[in-house]
Amino acid sequence: MRKIERPYNTEEIKLLKSRKNSLWDHFENFGLKFIGITFVLLAPLLLYDKFIGKVSSETQLLILIPLLIISIGTVIYWMNKNGEIGWNKKVNNELKNGKAQVLKIQTDKVFKRKQTYDLGSGFYIKISDNETLFLQGQYFDELQYGRKFPNTDFEIVRTKLTFNELIDIKSFGEYLKPEKKLKAFTKEQFDKNEVHWDGDLLEIPIEKIK
Repeated sequence: MRKIERPYNTEEIKLLKSRKNSLWDHFENFGLKFIGITFVLLAPLLLYDKFIGKVSSETQLLILIPLLIISIGTVIYWMNKNGEIGWNKKVNNELKNGKAQVLKIQTDKVFKRKQTYDLGSGFYIKISDNETLFLQGQYFDELQYGRKFPNTDFEIVRTKLTFNELIDIKSFGEYLKPEKKLKAFTKEQFDKNEVHWDGDLLEIPIEKIK
């Protein structure tokens, strides 16, 4: 396994630019969240007005204005916490200052871990006699259906800086059928953090993984 860094090529730059949010995307995301939160906040008032007693127009107005302000503030906080507001700046920063991180892998043995929740299937890749790489994601499922992954010789291209975004998975060798299928991680294992995550490099032989 080798890890190198190189400048983004033309295709990768185009792909990263396509992942930026347009003005309409921002408006749509904000609008949907705003409507949902406002409805939740207004629900008690509407129920009170319908089943208990009528609320005067003046009172409704006095209540509505603070609720709208709270809704706007909540949506902005939510979008900022999720990284939606600063997403385009992150992409621009990546294009300007980042490099492609390329992980080159050659292997002759793979185990498959059944999907847990919606994380996608997991794959244990033999790196050496005492090292095993765990990869997981729905994109690996898609490649598996086309028999492009697992592969004897492949590389994974990710962004370097702020958000470690998957750009591409390229196969150069032959399709490698998993030798063993392991059970999905249980809820108890997740609760105890006894699970593996995408990108984990395990210092154990692949044969000892259960």
